[in-house]
Amino acid sequence: MTPPSKSQAKAEAKRAFLIEQATICLAEKGYAHVSLRDIAKESGVSLGILHYYFASKEELLLEVIASYKERFIAELEREVVAAPLDNFFPALAAVLGRSLLEDRKLHRLWYDLQAQALYTPVFLEQVHHTRNRLHDLIARMLKRLQTERGAALAVDVSAASSILYSVIDGMILQSLLDESRTAAEAISRFQLALHHVLESLFSSGSPATHPVERGD
Repeated sequence: MTPPSKSQAKAEAKRAFLIEQATICLAEKGYAHVSLRDIAKESGVSLGILHYYFASKEELLLEVIASYKERFIAELEREVVAAPLDNFFPALAAVLGRSLLEDRKLHRLWYDLQAQALYTPVFLEQVHHTRNRLHDLIARMLKRLQTERGAALAVDVSAASSILYSVIDGMILQSLLDESRTAAEAISRFQLALHHVLESLFSSGSPATHPVERGD
């Protein structure tokens, strides 16, 4: 594979920098309250330079979300899916808990995109793509439990994946909305709910109904 030229590498680095700066602006203020001019100012570039790399604010938001979710999914793949099965629950809880602590504003932006997708069709494809990848990741984990532990799901894998995704997604949203809870309280509540949902998804007596110990 031919390595990129110096000019290509410079352009790619500049584009990555602009995405990083846009991520900070959008995560802090939300899509509706940030203009390309704001992002250009925060990035220390002219509006013309920003338009050279991104045709619209919509395109830039899509790049921001794609970049963030790619990192988040890669983290889940590395720390949860590829981890020893006996450690999957604490690993999953750790990744999700860490995201609530360290990437709280970025998660808020993900929900912002989903809300925008209800009214802006250009966002819908990215939302579907990301959600489908997360559903697939959950399905693979559930299949591992079935295969390696002889665990029996109470429903089919597709339905179980949808249920588990909805619970995780809903609990994260509740945590973002409930500012009265500390991060530790939110994570503890999240882990407890996740444990009970996993138990309910597998048939009574299945080896997967007690997959791991819960965190305190």
